[in-house]
Amino acid sequence: MQDIWGRRTETGHTGEEFREEVQLHLTRCLGDPHVAFSDQDGWAGKSKEPGPPVDVMVIPPEGERRFAYVCTYGSSLKKGGDAMAPGGKSRIEFVLATPQKGEPKADLAMLNLAANTVRQFAKLIHMQNVRVNAGETVQFSKKPKPMFEDSKQVAFAFMRPRLPADSFARMRIGDGEAVDFWAPVPIYRDELEAAAVHGPARLARGLEKAGVTEMLHLDRPSAARTAYGLRRSVVSKIRNLFRRD
Repeated sequence: MQDIWGRRTETGHTGEEFREEVQLHLTRCLGDPHVAFSDQDGWAGKSKEPGPPVDVMVIPPEGERRFAYVCTYGSSLKKGGDAMAPGGKSRIEFVLATPQKGEPKADLAMLNLAANTVRQFAKLIHMQNVRVNAGETVQFSKKPKPMFEDSKQVAFAFMRPRLPADSFARMRIGDGEAVDFWAPVPIYRDELEAAAVHGPARLARGLEKAGVTEMLHLDRPSAARTAYGLRRSVVSKIRNLFRRD
């Protein structure tokens, strides 16, 4: 097998050295991570999935923190995203949190959902020009359908992580470069439509005001309400009367 983690990357580190920096950053800001989902076969050229190889690290619940935290590793070895976005392409890893309630089957299902979501985004930004910024949205069809069982959320919006320490969102790696951490947060149709009308910055503020974080919450209240200043257009409201999710 090839020594994939010994390769020198764009950052000047080997893959293993860079992984250690990301792990140390997670430890300082939240807790000790371990690699729970490995894409080793992808690095060895055996994976059938497109995109770069990506591992997922998990910080399990500890003490009063009753949620697990997942974070990708591998995406930031190369710059990704939209070259036309402000600042151009950047080094990005993706995170989500998931509640762990002491119910093994349900807890594992949520953990798998979070890990798969961040892993797919870590690959996607290297295959398409995805603009990763606060409030920018991603939908996977023109008329998106609910993505998860027992949930009406149809798309994703990017948010900065809010649960770890304030210094977590950006990790400096020297020579003026940094790794940015982003959360692909599931959103509802009315939030997606509000973003189309009012713009991503307004959506980001509305989600934050509503208390939305990177925690997976598949039945949370929508932030697209008058209280959050994210009114939908009249046309979208009328159209929604005749829509069936």
